[in-house]
Amino acid sequence: MRAIFHYLLHSVLVLLGIAALSSDNVHAGEITIAFAGDRPPYFFRQNGQDAGIELDLVRLIMGNAGHTIKVVNIPKIRMLKSLKEKEIDGATTVQENNDEKLFFSDRYLDFQNIVISKAKHDIRLKSLSELKHYSFIIWQDGWRNLGPDFEMDYRPDANGIFPKNYNQAFNQLSQNKMFWADRVQLIIIDKNIFEHYKNLLSKEFDTSVPLTYHDLIKSKTSYAVAFHQASLRDQFNEGLKKARANGSYQRVLDNYR
Repeated sequence: MRAIFHYLLHSVLVLLGIAALSSDNVHAGEITIAFAGDRPPYFFRQNGQDAGIELDLVRLIMGNAGHTIKVVNIPKIRMLKSLKEKEIDGATTVQENNDEKLFFSDRYLDFQNIVISKAKHDIRLKSLSELKHYSFIIWQDGWRNLGPDFEMDYRPDANGIFPKNYNQAFNQLSQNKMFWADRVQLIIIDKNIFEHYKNLLSKEFDTSVPLTYHDLIKSKTSYAVAFHQASLRDQFNEGLKKARANGSYQRVLDNYR
């Protein structure tokens, strides 16, 4: 009898294990992932198709779990709200916060931001605190991303009004245009994005003029992907580890250089 009991117990445990594996695979299929705006080379439209480093990475990583990606392009400030309301399954390029209703992946992408001016303005900066003397343009909600001191200086007041020298762009095309049109003195931007638009806008503006690169931002801005399901977060983290280990992560980055 004891042998029969152990046999039946083993059989039940095996069946439960199979059920658990099946449950993990229930979500395999198409998932909806939001990407924020037009930010080449990270995310953009090319020949009528979505492309970019972020999209290729997410496709690679989640493809290991059997998922295909349905792309949704929404403003960055609406991403987490849409995710909480389950309008989407995941949101890219977010910074981890303490929201217990969402599940944040490991860091999957780093932006190296830099401050740039035209040499003709003869601007010399030693720290970010000196930005208060100049007008500059940054990405949407950029005041949140460069440390507590920067956030303290440039967060909007109770009426949503920013300091006069602070400007933020709805998208990075307009951000770059404002800089090249001399509507601001400085631009704060990821170096890869700046170089892309420098080439793109060369017919509209003289982008060959001498520039000064102010290397004030030593730390990289790291981003995660947020999900409303822990299982999707776990699948992403596992796929990310594999992609970094086998070199496929780096190959995606190299394709856009």
